[in-house]
Amino acid sequence: MSVFIPVLIALVVLIVFIRICVVFKNQIFFYATGFDSGFKLKEINLLWRLAEKCDLEDPLALYVSLPALNSCIALIIKTSRKKGNYETYKIQRFLEKLYNFRTKVALNEKKHQGLENSRQLSEGQKLRIILKGNGVFSSRILGNGRELVVSLPSQYNQQYKKVMALPGEMWKLHEISVYLWRKSDANYVFDTVVLGYGDYKGQPCLYLRQSDSLERNQKRRSVRSECSFNADMYFINSEVVNYKAAETESGFKCIIEDISEDGAMIRIGGKGKAGVRIKLQFNLNSTLIMMYGVIRSVEYNRSLNQSRLHFECTYIESPMKNEILTYVYKIIPDEEKELQQALRLLEKDREEEITGDVSAEENAESDPRLENKSEDVKIETESHSESESKNLELNDEDFGILEEL
Repeated sequence: MSVFIPVLIALVVLIVFIRICVVFKNQIFFYATGFDSGFKLKEINLLWRLAEKCDLEDPLALYVSLPALNSCIALIIKTSRKKGNYETYKIQRFLEKLYNFRTKVALNEKKHQGLENSRQLSEGQKLRIILKGNGVFSSRILGNGRELVVSLPSQYNQQYKKVMALPGEMWKLHEISVYLWRKSDANYVFDTVVLGYGDYKGQPCLYLRQSDSLERNQKRRSVRSECSFNADMYFINSEVVNYKAAETESGFKCIIEDISEDGAMIRIGGKGKAGVRIKLQFNLNSTLIMMYGVIRSVEYNRSLNQSRLHFECTYIESPMKNEILTYVYKIIPDEEKELQQALRLLEKDREEEITGDVSAEENAESDPRLENKSEDVKIETESHSESESKNLELNDEDFGILEEL
């Protein structure tokens, strides 16, 4: 009997444990995944509450679904701004973690969408080709079928100060290495053989053997978003930099063509220079942004006398980085979408008042046949829809957890 009681107790404990595991299976998996993803216990507690607030059928979707992550990030931004502590260190630090995790999820998605062979390459794709002993040449894909057809590669000759190409017979049967950058993806490289040369639609070309082994390298650490807004660029000449000081004088005018938290593509007039330390200063959604870093490479267009600068950001304050990520991922609380829409329409009204033109919206309002036919300006977003976000807000109990992070 004395032996039976401990066995019975152990059996009961085991049954209770199994029951708990069954009942809380989803929550156990959620917390385990959160720890594996680098979140702290309090942060996972908040994520679990966020999943419930966002009415996610599967809370684990927060770790793999971009729309689910967007919903929760938008909810945090909305609530913290309403509470007035959006700019506090704890809020910004937690948003930074969420954005870092979202970037990892987005890049992991892109990884599985990468190229597997050269048959997937598109016409017009820019190529860099290395012919051993002869340097690096530029080319483009003209056609893609049984063979890969590329324009006759050329390079700038320093001696003659002009762009020159080797004759086709010098390429035939040679092994070459082909490098390319696929937009919004990554760099790729593959080795192949030049099968022959000739003309393709009136252009001198090379015929390359197709490759089934494209190596994807130099993966982006961040996701970039195309844009077009003005900025001021300042050269950094001092070894000691005050990263918090905003410039009051105008700098060199430039246009930012794409942006991420760790870099940007900048267009300027004239010829740029690589290796120069600069500071970018601009306003994004009424927030002052200051990015410090280095120009890594330059693409110069002689005909336009313009340069595109590949800028790597080496320092940026966390709130500013989070603001850029909010822009990149199009995560905007609903009331801000409406505000931006209203401001856009006001700007349009102002322009129409100056020019005297009548807007399509005014025509729609004055013509009963067009009633309810005009479409509102839409802000593209991956975040939750209006129906999903209705009445979503963190309460004081939820927010207390966030304030303790």
